[in-house]
Amino acid sequence: MRLSYIKSSLRGKQPYFKDEEFEVMMDVLRHSCGGEVFNDGAGIDVDLVLLKAYGIEPDFVPMAPELLGRTKFYPDGSAVIEINRKLADAAEVEDIARRRLRTTLAHEAGHICCHRDIFLKDTSTLSLFDDPMHNKMNQVILCRQEAVGNRHYAGEWWEYQANRCMASLLLPKHLIKEKVDALLGKRQELSMKDAIRKGTAVSVIRRLADVFDVSFEATVYRLKDLGYIPDEFQMDLDLM
Repeated sequence: MRLSYIKSSLRGKQPYFKDEEFEVMMDVLRHSCGGEVFNDGAGIDVDLVLLKAYGIEPDFVPMAPELLGRTKFYPDGSAVIEINRKLADAAEVEDIARRRLRTTLAHEAGHICCHRDIFLKDTSTLSLFDDPMHNKMNQVILCRQEAVGNRHYAGEWWEYQANRCMASLLLPKHLIKEKVDALLGKRQELSMKDAIRKGTAVSVIRRLADVFDVSFEATVYRLKDLGYIPDEFQMDLDLM
């Protein structure tokens, strides 16, 4: 990761990550929990990851309908995650809402992992130049419905980075390989390309979504990013 100083960015700073860094950061985050955080059908226990890695338990609070969650950062490095209470309530009874809640929590974890340092107090600067208000104020990143899991960005690099972390956290590369190989092996299919040709790819993807407890769409995007779905077959799959 490298940090650039750009006036239009968050507090004038913008971190840059190589693609492989998102995978490594989320592997480290899961491993820091000190135990198994994945179960078939329940996926990655993102609540446990947040608690063990950051000591954070999300607060469920009233929010505007278009907001899914937000992360508040403090100069001492601490952070608070707040989730729309209506989403949390719906997640108790609806599969779609539960998966949306899981991706939102993982998205917020991505913000903490990638962006917490942006809001740290610069202790190397002489106090004469410190902004006393910065020590008291928190900085908030709001996450709207269209931002979480979205593949189309209009310059919101912080949302892109949080979404990359979300995908790597909930759908670990090594577990994807393990589950894809097992599912294709049972069907005597050589690859996802083979499954697409045979018309069985959608059922494979649905099964993967159930294993990791994420949406079908999130699973498709992750498989594309990891190269399981070749570019020339993307349109065919999108039309299924």
